[in-house]
Amino acid sequence: MRCPYCTKEIHFEATKASAYPHGERSTATRGFDIAHGFCPSCSNLLVLVRDGKFHTGFADLDYLDPVKKEEVVYPKGASAREIPDEVPPEYREQFEEAETVLPMSPKASAALSRRLLQAVLREHFKIKPSTLAKEIAAFIETKGSPSYIVEALDAVRKIGNFAAHPLKNTNTGTVVDVDPGEAEWLLETIESLFDFAFVQPLRLTKRRQTLDKKMSSMKKSQGETHEEKSTPPPADQD
Repeated sequence: MRCPYCTKEIHFEATKASAYPHGERSTATRGFDIAHGFCPSCSNLLVLVRDGKFHTGFADLDYLDPVKKEEVVYPKGASAREIPDEVPPEYREQFEEAETVLPMSPKASAALSRRLLQAVLREHFKIKPSTLAKEIAAFIETKGSPSYIVEALDAVRKIGNFAAHPLKNTNTGTVVDVDPGEAEWLLETIESLFDFAFVQPLRLTKRRQTLDKKMSSMKKSQGETHEEKSTPPPADQD
């Protein structure tokens, strides 16, 4: 999982937590627990609600094994990524929404991400509206597209298995089943696309403007120095 505080991938080690059954304890096969622990990287507290196979233990210390689903409930709604200000607000808000619902519903998160990805391809890169697969193909064929983004977008089609799930391709905002890691990959790909489309161009423009001001100031200073040297001293008056 990714720590919502420091954004690093971590292996979460939970403290001992007694599990509770779904139904009667003697017959339950599934259960849940509330586990807490600390990020091994930044040491901040994490609280999770976990669901899994229920087992009765010694002295009523029931447990889950294996854990099949987990949700971070504290910090609730924390964003693991800080989207730069250069990204347009409407895109930034959609991204944060997709990331916020990820722990609760990867399917919903992936649907929001697909819709956002399609919007960026159409609105910013001016790719003719079609299916998402064709729009990705059009971006890939665009000259100057970085290879790392091309490969990431190509993987979106493969991981998403558009042939088996055509709604992902034709109705991008529809909530459908996703494969493990698919929702996370979509967010990472969009984050890279944001950097290429919005962040780096604007920061490069700002650096050029700063450089131009410095060059202009240097030329002005050199010109004034040259004028001072070329002006003859006043003649002595008797």
